[in-house]
Amino acid sequence: MTKTSLFPGINRQWFIPLIASVCLIFPAVNHSLDAQEATLTEEQSIVVTGEEVPSAYGAPPGLSRSRFSNTTQAYVLPPWSFFFGELFEGAGFRHGPPDYLFTQEIEMGLPYRFNVAAESQFERFNGGGGAQTVSLEARWALADWNKIPLNPTLFAEYKFGVGTIRHEEVPPPPGGGEQEEEEEGGPPKVPDAYEVRLLLAQEFFERVEWAMNWFFEKENTGDRGREWGFSQAAMTPVLLPNERLKVGIEMEYKNVTTKDTRGDAVNSFTIGPTVAWKPTAQTRLDISPLFGCTHDSPVADVFVAFSWLFGGERAEAEAPVSTQFRYLSKISRADKDSDKEMKQVAPPCPDWYGDREWNVNLWGTYTFTNTEFAPNPSLVDIVQSTSEGGAVLGTYDHYIGGDHAWGGGGDIKYFFCRYVGLGVEGFALDASKPGFDIFEDPTVPIFIHRRINHDHTIGSVLGTLTLRYPIPCTRLSPYAWAGVGAIFGGGERDIVHTQGPPDAFAVHAQTDHFGAETKLLGQFGAGLEFRIARHIGWTNDLCFGVIDGTKNNFGMFRSGLNFAF
Repeated sequence: MTKTSLFPGINRQWFIPLIASVCLIFPAVNHSLDAQEATLTEEQSIVVTGEEVPSAYGAPPGLSRSRFSNTTQAYVLPPWSFFFGELFEGAGFRHGPPDYLFTQEIEMGLPYRFNVAAESQFERFNGGGGAQTVSLEARWALADWNKIPLNPTLFAEYKFGVGTIRHEEVPPPPGGGEQEEEEEGGPPKVPDAYEVRLLLAQEFFERVEWAMNWFFEKENTGDRGREWGFSQAAMTPVLLPNERLKVGIEMEYKNVTTKDTRGDAVNSFTIGPTVAWKPTAQTRLDISPLFGCTHDSPVADVFVAFSWLFGGERAEAEAPVSTQFRYLSKISRADKDSDKEMKQVAPPCPDWYGDREWNVNLWGTYTFTNTEFAPNPSLVDIVQSTSEGGAVLGTYDHYIGGDHAWGGGGDIKYFFCRYVGLGVEGFALDASKPGFDIFEDPTVPIFIHRRINHDHTIGSVLGTLTLRYPIPCTRLSPYAWAGVGAIFGGGERDIVHTQGPPDAFAVHAQTDHFGAETKLLGQFGAGLEFRIARHIGWTNDLCFGVIDGTKNNFGMFRSGLNFAF
């Protein structure tokens, strides 16, 4: 497949999903900020004209369900409510037979904006079928509805592989089918995997509901596939009363790679209409025929879901959106000749974050590389592949070394206002890079080889800019940061040079060693801080480092303690 770029380093396949994402996100942010500004200028009062409609922490009932649409989830369930769902997905590919997935899920709402869930998935493909995965899920909304712009909700899932791989998400290589790649013992097992998501949702003009999910998934074994992307949907009620029928638009973008295809991702973008119909107050039927817009997308991806929610939705279907947040409150008087508005004055909240403060953060880290160091470290394959023009050593990850590393670090920041801080950060990693020292001369004959291991420490120093948003009346503060600096101590390489016929042990072979290098490093990430006390916080975040090309990039999980002064 030939790929062209509009600008250096920018893939044309990114533009369709990127533009679609920005077009829907921008009005969401703008509307939410306008709503908050209007709220701040008014007294905290509740105006009553009707009966309360049960919902999750003030959210519209349409956004108080486990699944907002077929590909998109939003917010959380009301406390002690239960959601059952049956989802069918049928994908028609540009190569090979169609794939059919059946998913069953059950979710329970808990107090304090928590949800827990369990899910199982079955597959039918090319005449075979069976169970694929069983997963456990949890989600947590950061605040009550409309307290934070876009109402962010955190989602985490762990998938247990229980079946065999019947269909890969990446197309088969030219001239070879999937059956040719199967191992002698049969198809490989479905690997375990984890997934994290950021769920966003908002209501506009008391008429349109919108939700968006950003997700990242990684397999723990096997091909170690990685998948990231987004899905989003917007819906509005039509025709039937009590919002029993809604129509809208839905889309999904996926970027999929395996350990051998990190530099050549599969980019899939689908878009199409979505319809939601509530035959009863507790049940709903969703249908979404999505159509592929890129070469890697399926021709069509059709979703059909039937769900049942009970325990938290007592109203008939959904009340009109325009009445969802109005409550009845009348003050009885002896003469009963006056109705008054009920005003609520919130008690003062503890101030967990200062307008100006120093932060000293100490953390441990786990680092994973963007590409594999050596997919096949066999000595024979190294020599033979090199002699055939496909070198194994020196063509994969160049800087960190192995596929992962452990370490630690710290940073010092000064927040000159509540939301913005400048700082300096440094970290050190205990890295290791395996390899071979090879020398072969069949004319002598001499063949010398030994397995070697480069143990080294990688360090970095950066200047950083941090943006945070302390959530009012909570101990929580989501934050995002970016930095630029230098990284040193890594980049050791072993390159095998060969001369002669393409046959192992019949060529002249010699290993050249290259030492450590200092490189420019750019790093960015996001996380969440929880203040245990006024001056002590617990931080967790995920960040990514960019070093001179995609083969050197890495990701980093960090967790530590923050001391505020």
